[in-house]
Amino acid sequence: MKKFILALLDHFESYLCQFLLVFFVAIIFLQIVLRQIDMSLPWTEEIARFAFIWFILFGACYATRLCALNRVTVQFIKAPKWVGDLCMFIGDVIWFCFSLIMAWQGYIAVLDLVEFPYATPALDWDLGMVYLVFPLSFLLMAIRIVQVNVIKFVLKKEIRDPDQEAIEESQKTLMTAEGGKQ
Repeated sequence: MKKFILALLDHFESYLCQFLLVFFVAIIFLQIVLRQIDMSLPWTEEIARFAFIWFILFGACYATRLCALNRVTVQFIKAPKWVGDLCMFIGDVIWFCFSLIMAWQGYIAVLDLVEFPYATPALDWDLGMVYLVFPLSFLLMAIRIVQVNVIKFVLKKEIRDPDQEAIEESQKTLMTAEGGKQ
């Protein structure tokens, strides 16, 4: 049970993003179908926009966990491994600080919206609750940065970028296919 809960927490953003993607695509599809029959729901565009923003921010958190965000690392190819690791760690510290600042500023924005409430036009939702995504996602991103660095530098485990793994796998497949043709 403990492993299940840890796995669930480790992939929380993935599950949330999958739900949000299906949700906003379905809402947009519904709006397209309704417009074809000269009907519309005024709230669909607004809720799809909010779901998309939440999808992007939590998707960035999940990409952080997978080490899948774009980084320029070509300059470290000829350098010793420790130089690249040190530079990446320094970059992660800066990114961690930025994430905490964004979480704090998002929290302040939410507090302002609680003090001076504003409702969304179509859904009549409290915008402060909608904007909670900013402090939550950036705080989660900061946690994921720490988690990834603990995995890399304390536990000494390699976290591979899933895109890089896919590229290497396709290259192996291509080389195997070319080898069979000769």
